Amino acid sequence: MKTKFSGILTLLLAFCCAVTFAQDKAVSGTVSDESGMPVAGVNIIVQGTSSGTQSDFDGNYSIMVDEGAVLTFSYVGYTTETRTVGSSDTINVTMSEDVAQLEEVVVTAQGITRERKALGYAVSEVAGEELEQRTEGDVARVLSGKASGVNITSQSGTSGSATNVVIRGYTSINGNNQALFVVDGVPYSTETNAQGGFLSGNLGSSRFLDLDPNNVAEISVLKGLAATVLYGEAGRNGVILITTKTGKIGSTSNKGLEVTYSQSYFVNQVASVPDDQDQYGNGWQNRAAAAFSNWGAPFDTPGRYGLDAEGTIKHPYDRSIWNGVFPQHVGARWKYQAYDNLQNFFVDGAQQNTSIGVNANVGATSIKANYGWTKDAGYVPFNEYKKHNFSLGAATQLANGLKINASFNYIESIAQITRIHGVELL
Repeated sequence: MKTKFSGILTLLLAFCCAVTFAQDKAVSGTVSDESGMPVAGVNIIVQGTSSGTQSDFDGNYSIMVDEGAVLTFSYVGYTTETRTVGSSDTINVTMSEDVAQLEEVVVTAQGITRERKALGYAVSEVAGEELEQRTEGDVARVLSGKASGVNITSQSGTSGSATNVVIRGYTSINGNNQALFVVDGVPYSTETNAQGGFLSGNLGSSRFLDLDPNNVAEISVLKGLAATVLYGEAGRNGVILITTKTGKIGSTSNKGLEVTYSQSYFVNQVASVPDDQDQYGNGWQNRAAAAFSNWGAPFDTPGRYGLDAEGTIKHPYDRSIWNGVFPQHVGARWKYQAYDNLQNFFVDGAQQNTSIGVNANVGATSIKANYGWTKDAGYVPFNEYKKHNFSLGAATQLANGLKINASFNYIESIAQITRIHGVELL
């Protein structure tokens, strides 16, 4: 009886394996375009899995798949096709061109537009919609993390400070490595304005602040030498092309008159501060003092290491040369203890952005106007940046096909870090 049962179990296992193997089948075919030419490198993936293959140089492919599975055929420039595996072992697929991708054009240089597939170099694009949800009023900083191969560094974290943009690494040891910015076909100065240091009232700013991110239609980053050759020596470090909404040729709306309004408000906070110790204070040679030196006395040691019985020392501002400035601290004592100076120094920053745009179309003529207002209060006390932007553009097409485009931009901005007077940080 036992031998008979074992034999039946063996037959059942063999039957299950046979059924399982019967479900796997080799499916092959040819992938071609609408003209009948084979398409090489098409990705054929079994939907819902990571299994797949590619078509060879002649467009042929072969894959092991279960009956009833769905095959996905995808390739750049073509619409994705899906096929369900049936009883047939052959599935031929004709790929259709993706009209939306083939008609996509990008600005290359001097206002020249080309189809993306016709370019022989890399171009990264950032649409204006991607710039809207940002907490920066600086176009260069807005690009951070949105374009590959672009290194963006800030002079400081304060509002209105300068920004440096380098594409694909540094090319000069002591020369200018910053990319060339071109706004509506006109080269734009990106030099940093050296306006003093923190104590003198400002950390230098750059011309990027003059641009209004709300008025940017698109940004193209040209990386290779082939892409920047039309700009000569000025474009050796790469070129960043900015097309504003008022400088964009042609109409973006079929409406006769269109008014747009946007308002945003952001709050900026310091993410983290360095860890500090709360065991020892300022001093000299293990003795408490207001001066910053090698090391001072430990806290909570009244009557020792230069502290009086109350655990206090002479106030740091009790100086004869400062008597006229801080008379309230003359003869005063200061509690020698740990203070959260760094944590209490920073404040919550806030940025407000307002943008109003008007677009009017009259026949073949399009007129656009945009006004932007930005107020950025930094997370450093007394740091504030304000900016007004006004731009006007017009484009028309004559009867002979000639296109005429003109734009005007006016910027008024103030970036400042007020000198701190009489602020106790202790």
